[in-house]
Amino acid sequence: MKPYMLLLLGASSLLAQTEKPVTTATLDESEVRITYGELKRLVAATLPKEAPAAVKPPVQAALLSTAYQIDVKAGTIIAEMQVESFEAAWQAVPLAGAASGAISVEPKDARIVVNEDHLCLVTDQTGAQSVKLTFALAKEGQGTTLHLAASPVASLEVKELPEGKVLRLQSGVTTQTLATAGILALPAIGGEITLTLEDARKASQTPLAGPTDDAIISAAAYTTQVVRDGSVLTEGAITVRHDHPVKLVLQLPEATKLLQCHVNADPVRPTLGEASRIEIPLDDPTTDGAESEVKLSFTSTLTALQAAEGELALALPETPLFAKQIDWNVQLPTGYDLSFTGNVDPVTDKPTAPGLHLRKSLCRDQQPQARITYRKRTTN
Repeated sequence: MKPYMLLLLGASSLLAQTEKPVTTATLDESEVRITYGELKRLVAATLPKEAPAAVKPPVQAALLSTAYQIDVKAGTIIAEMQVESFEAAWQAVPLAGAASGAISVEPKDARIVVNEDHLCLVTDQTGAQSVKLTFALAKEGQGTTLHLAASPVASLEVKELPEGKVLRLQSGVTTQTLATAGILALPAIGGEITLTLEDARKASQTPLAGPTDDAIISAAAYTTQVVRDGSVLTEGAITVRHDHPVKLVLQLPEATKLLQCHVNADPVRPTLGEASRIEIPLDDPTTDGAESEVKLSFTSTLTALQAAEGELALALPETPLFAKQIDWNVQLPTGYDLSFTGNVDPVTDKPTAPGLHLRKSLCRDQQPQARITYRKRTTN
């Protein structure tokens, strides 16, 4: 308003100095001269102010907490879940794996659908919502497998156990056993867990609420082939020794894609987790100390090989199981001399197969890695 008043006062002062009487016609013929900066400020003052851009939330919706409760007498597992949607748009929030279907849901008008192998809550409402799912608990001696969705707060509560019974919880290679009422923390990243009600005498050798090595890798052999355009194929054979049904957990290298997986020559479909994490189920062996052979293959893509020389980084899967020995054969096109650095050792035995022969021994929670240097072989 102030710029307008100054402009009118200035115009009035100029008109007062003229001899002609001030009329509408003379005002229309008058000129007002201002600087460009003043004009810019006047125009800006008349424009509507822009509303600040809305900031999108980092995630549109999420499962915030999950509390599982086992009722052995009723034969049910009740999951109470807290979900929140941060954006006014349709969302499908994963609650649990669809392999074990729920037998009831509360509230009854909750829209639960199957989407990408998960039971999902479909909602277009913002804010917090509560959902309760009920699953069936298998009979004694039979395992109940649940696939947990990722949840930052996750727990399992057992209020009461029949006399002489224990509850065995298997998550990957970790086993936990409850002999009395209590609460166990569940993995926040989700994944499969198996719950089994057992006779206490059968589980007397299992430590309570603590991890134990139910399996070890007695031997593993991988072959990695790299072709000139940078395509990479890795094939592996893993021998796992175990006394009970277990899940072989593997963290595949980044940016890899699983092709096939077999257990004892039978094709299996591993459970896929976050960040290339897979879980391969191994059935109960016929005898204690039996072995299961797991074969798998996966691919990745690197930059194309240089004509003269270059470097490339390769890695194998990581597993929490203790591994006695992991052998690794790296093959590039013929005509290259190879050398390496990394957390693996060269094999001193005389190899029969071409390529670079590496080995990782007596390791756990370690990813075999190697940076391969290749140079075109010169001929005299």
